[in-house]
Amino acid sequence: MGRGVQQIVSPQGDVLVVMPLAHFERLSAAAGSFMLDTTANDASPEQLTPPEVREAIEAGESPLAAWRRFRQISQSALARAAGVSRFTVMRIESAGAGAGNRQSRRLLAAALDIPASAI
Repeated sequence: MGRGVQQIVSPQGDVLVVMPLAHFERLSAAAGSFMLDTTANDASPEQLTPPEVREAIEAGESPLAAWRRFRQISQSALARAAGVSRFTVMRIESAGAGAGNRQSRRLLAAALDIPASAI
């Protein structure tokens, strides 16, 4: 695993990871808004949307484009991951929220690891 990271198996069979605190802090800082409180089951989608995405959408960017840029993925790479054409990604990004057919939005959302309702 490198960098002083170790795997340990607990008596219950759980695989645990042990790492230097500095390494954990770097990972936590890099994760930033990716880290969500898993106990926040009552949170609305808006509360779970990273501030960068919300701000981009409020500034007029399409939800799909905002999420794609947040995930740092190109239109071509997203299209490949979702199994749709790049034209489909471009069309939905230029048309805004709710554009495109339901299946395309579902595939794109899955590729971005977000709910389809987010785009």
